[in-house]
Amino acid sequence: MFHPFTLLAIAACVLAVPVAAQASSPMTTAFDGKYAGVSADVSKTGRERSERCPREHVPDTLTITNGTVHSARRDRWTGTVGPQGSVTLRNRRAMRVDAQIDPQGTIKGQYGGPACTVAFVWRKQPG
Repeated sequence: MFHPFTLLAIAACVLAVPVAAQASSPMTTAFDGKYAGVSADVSKTGRERSERCPREHVPDTLTITNGTVHSARRDRWTGTVGPQGSVTLRNRRAMRVDAQIDPQGTIKGQYGGPACTVAFVWRKQPG
């Protein structure tokens, strides 16, 4: 039979584990900041001449906080950043971009559609 204080200590430890697991990783917070859109280069991948690629604008500025990505303008990007700088983004047009943050603070990623690919670039802003 357990002593009442032992049970209380076990319960406290069990309840503390989820809180510790939710704390942001120092590896993820290293990427926190604002990343200005640099370019969105479109190239045709489809073989049909009738297929046209849409024009893309410079991507919205991204904000990364505790491993979460978002933008507030046209495309409304959302996503996540992994501990090694891998980025998965989606926008309001249902584009999925798999990207990577390099040591210089540049995010490079690509969307691969049925007729076109788009290479996106963002650069971390000082501050």
